[in-house]
Amino acid sequence: MGDEPPPKPASRDLGPSNPPIAGLDEDVVDQVSGLGATLILTPTRAVLIRQGAQYRPRSGVRSWPYSTMRDVQVVPPRHGNGRVVIRLGPYPWQSVNLFVDATEWTAAERVVGKIRAFVSRARRSQRSAGSWEPPETGQ
Repeated sequence: MGDEPPPKPASRDLGPSNPPIAGLDEDVVDQVSGLGATLILTPTRAVLIRQGAQYRPRSGVRSWPYSTMRDVQVVPPRHGNGRVVIRLGPYPWQSVNLFVDATEWTAAERVVGKIRAFVSRARRSQRSAGSWEPPETGQ
């Protein structure tokens, strides 16, 4: 009988091995597995699928078009976990956080780079169509 603590599960052990992406009706460009959720990129939006999404009909699967995103940030791993932050509004509570295990960090940085490219492309297409307005400052 050992007194050592059980091993810390990796993010791939916590989340579903194959998130339910069949219902997206879009091609999957890239994805990163986080702690309890998977962030999936399609050509038009980012989709967050939480572990146990079938039990969370309102919050288990969330998606945002790239044109609605204000900013995407990465917070480097500390104590084994980093963060991907998608800001949707001017206030701190208008953001989505995906915690990522350090072993998935390169995938997280790759996904954030792709999100930034998609956001930039969406803003350029809105500007050329004349429908783009700068985000509200919250003042």
